[in-house]
Amino acid sequence: MTGFDTVTCLSDLGTADESVGVIHSILRQAAPHAAVIDLCHKIDPGDTRTAALMLVRSVQHLAPGVVLASVGRRLDRPAIAVSVGGGQSMLVGPDNGVLAAATAAVGGADAAVRISDDGDADHQAVLHPARDVLAPAAGRLAAGEPIEALGSPVDPASLLPSLVAVPRISDDGSVAAEVLAVTRWGTVQLNVDRDTLAPLGQQLVAEWIASASVGVSAAANSQSVELAEPGTAGTGSLALSDDPYGLLELTVAGGSAHHLGFDVGTEVRLRRVT
Repeated sequence: MTGFDTVTCLSDLGTADESVGVIHSILRQAAPHAAVIDLCHKIDPGDTRTAALMLVRSVQHLAPGVVLASVGRRLDRPAIAVSVGGGQSMLVGPDNGVLAAATAAVGGADAAVRISDDGDADHQAVLHPARDVLAPAAGRLAAGEPIEALGSPVDPASLLPSLVAVPRISDDGSVAAEVLAVTRWGTVQLNVDRDTLAPLGQQLVAEWIASASVGVSAAANSQSVELAEPGTAGTGSLALSDDPYGLLELTVAGGSAHHLGFDVGTEVRLRRVT
């Protein structure tokens, strides 16, 4: 095996200290031929759900190679490496759900191993898992070592699933969606698609409780919202439009939805106009 020429990194390490630079250096020493791509290092500490979502949205567009995903200060779950696409790519990270959705999105795992740390199975004692366990493992894979050399095999079916929320449909037909992300542009990405909302018609009512964490007063809100035609932004002040990932997002005509008090995890109930 000749190894991989790309390592893509995703973490909650931030960029305020030396951590990301150290990871780059470890990868450089292990596989000097490989380019290192920083997908994102500003995930909130320990936010495995956002990390899983970001990875599954990106995985179809990533260059084949090694993906290093490090979320969590300690390895509360075992470190794993997963082979996907017939060995075209390897995913490395803790078995905490971050890798599962992306693995499924590319057809499932070919093989998986629990990464050994120089014979020490107690990964919970590792204070810097990205530096001390995950980056060295990713570097070894990029350099051409087989996945089997990293540790003992595990059943891919036993890996912890990703905790990505799904919408709920009530008996009255209303749909309880959840905010997955609020973009820099002020659009509010939801976990619901067009087909799920189609039975409710084009004019809906959105109900949510504003989050005080985004700088507005916590209060119940109810507002008319238009389910825009595919490929359009809608004509109303608040619309549900297609996002880049096959789901829907709330948009404000000519502006941002930041002032409406949406935050990641906010529940948005969508119902018929009565």
